[in-house]
Amino acid sequence: MMTLYRIFSYFLLIIAAFLGIGLVAVLFIALANPSMLLNVFVGAAVVLYSISSFLFLINGIDGKKQLKPGLKDFIRVNAFVALFFCVMNIFQSVTVIMNPSVLGEAINQLPQLTTGQQLPKETILKVLKATMWFLLIYSIILFAHIQISFGLLKQNAHLFGNNSKS
Repeated sequence: MMTLYRIFSYFLLIIAAFLGIGLVAVLFIALANPSMLLNVFVGAAVVLYSISSFLFLINGIDGKKQLKPGLKDFIRVNAFVALFFCVMNIFQSVTVIMNPSVLGEAINQLPQLTTGQQLPKETILKVLKATMWFLLIYSIILFAHIQISFGLLKQNAHLFGNNSKS
């Protein structure tokens, strides 16, 4: 179980780095369009969960160091938001994968760009399908990682100082 958790942790950390960079760019767009801010905050919670759970693994479980009691709550809060992210992505990905005509309709509704060379719709469709499969796999791994983390947080409550009750 710990080997799988370690592999998932490194995988999630790598994806969190890319997601974090993308979120910084999207944040500036979201400031002009406040309806996007919720998506930015959910993505930020996923990044923060990935980093904080990795620190818990490296410093707490492996390093046997005492961690700040607030880290446990920080991991749990961001994990709950990340669970929301997982559930939404799993439902969305499964829906699109099971009904590929949804992607075709979305591609047909894309505005035509008048400048530059356009990608063929088949290429765009392949990229979107690959993205949906990646999001599905990523969300399942993140979901499993969160479940394992909750168990490890309980099992290693002693690492969070004397203030930890659970």
